[in-house]
Amino acid sequence: MARAQREIGAALLEVTRHADVPSEALRDDGLIEAIPELAALGETPQDPHWHPEGDVLVHSLWAADLAASHALEHDLDADRRQLLVTASLFHDVGKPQTTRRMNGRISSHGHAERGGEVFRAMGRRLALPRPLVDAVAAIVETHMAHLSVRGDPSPRAVRRLQHRLAAAGTSLDDWGIVVRCDGEARGPAARPDASQPWRRVAARLQ
Repeated sequence: MARAQREIGAALLEVTRHADVPSEALRDDGLIEAIPELAALGETPQDPHWHPEGDVLVHSLWAADLAASHALEHDLDADRRQLLVTASLFHDVGKPQTTRRMNGRISSHGHAERGGEVFRAMGRRLALPRPLVDAVAAIVETHMAHLSVRGDPSPRAVRRLQHRLAAAGTSLDDWGIVVRCDGEARGPAARPDASQPWRRVAARLQ
């Protein structure tokens, strides 16, 4: 018998809130197959120059595990842990619909913005809590914002991002953790924490 969507959503919430290694828990509970948006990640390739670790699912599960490890290391409360793990798991959920092969390379322009739309629709279907959906969608939509500038962002850009995240019930700190997990979950192509310049400017603004 197929599982009800609400039951699948409840199982996902349990994993993101409590599992020490979300990737294992998701596989053990059959959630990757039960959630089409996750299954599609496993069928979506990435440019090996930027993502030698493998397809989008491999990358996303790794990012979720890193977020869970961060939450454990810093003794974060269950609500914040759930937000960070969920956002890290679904940060590239827009890639299946935006990935293209061009001139021998793989690109996914617009995947962040599309990902927010995909996650909101998924959240409604799985009956996920609205505050969680809003916060995760905001992080998903903006997780590539750091690519819009070279070096330190302007105070105006940082304030704009802070206000957008705060309006959705999250923060620049939460965004920064997801961005860092995204950057680290790339095997030999792992890159320095791209959120640091934004945090640095935010600290000066305070």
